[in-house]
Amino acid sequence: MLRRLNLEKSLSVFLLVFVPILTFSCSSEAAPKLSVFAAAGAKPAIDETCQKFEEQSGTKVEVSYGGGGEVLSKMILSRSGDVYIAPEQSFMEAAKEKGAIDSTTIRSVAYMIPVIAVPKGNPKQIITLADLARPGIRVAITRPETTLLGKYAPEIFRKAGLAEAIEKNIVTQAARPDSLLTMLVMGQVDAGIIWHFYQTLAPDKIETILLSPEQLTGIGEMQIAMSTYSEDSKSAQHFIDFVTSSKCKAIFKKHGYIVDAEEVKRYWH
Repeated sequence: MLRRLNLEKSLSVFLLVFVPILTFSCSSEAAPKLSVFAAAGAKPAIDETCQKFEEQSGTKVEVSYGGGGEVLSKMILSRSGDVYIAPEQSFMEAAKEKGAIDSTTIRSVAYMIPVIAVPKGNPKQIITLADLARPGIRVAITRPETTLLGKYAPEIFRKAGLAEAIEKNIVTQAARPDSLLTMLVMGQVDAGIIWHFYQTLAPDKIETILLSPEQLTGIGEMQIAMSTYSEDSKSAQHFIDFVTSSKCKAIFKKHGYIVDAEEVKRYWH
């Protein structure tokens, strides 16, 4: 009898303590969430943009960064994601051809210019493209299969007639532009081809050298679009509208990106 009373008492305690917890758990609703696959070159501005979007909408944004081609492959393989942010048109065209994005939702966000970057103080006195061909200069570029910069760098070298000479000095191909920035800051390389806005990220660590419009072979036009895998197209479109709004373009401009198509003409024709 005593054992039975103890069991009943234990059961009463269990119900009093745990049932309210279980009921609360079952009735609570998870906050809405968006999944974004974005080119690493968008990270500085997108991080701040996502924070403001979350504050305004209450929707949590999870961003996977990488090379433009790298994150596109991940999105397609996982058949997931609500929004894709590409560094330029060719990656967005690839996404369109593979049926990964809704082409009617493509919008331009910002523009990026390839430049030569060197450590602060320019210890190797690199002024022109020809200086990248000097003996002993350690040059870094990014991978052509995953980044637009990796495609442009060899094109720029070939256009200048310096491809063979500079190729001998290329010591690494970084997976992402921000990895190349780290190499410069750490003193692991003497120069690299990187996007112009990285100067804003590390003004005390690197310097950038503009190339003439005639030397460039292209620029980066960052674009955004809704993924065809999105299960919340309304929130995805809301995010796209937010990113391309004048308020958020001001964020991109603050981080060193170019947001005016007319201004781009100063750097590339």
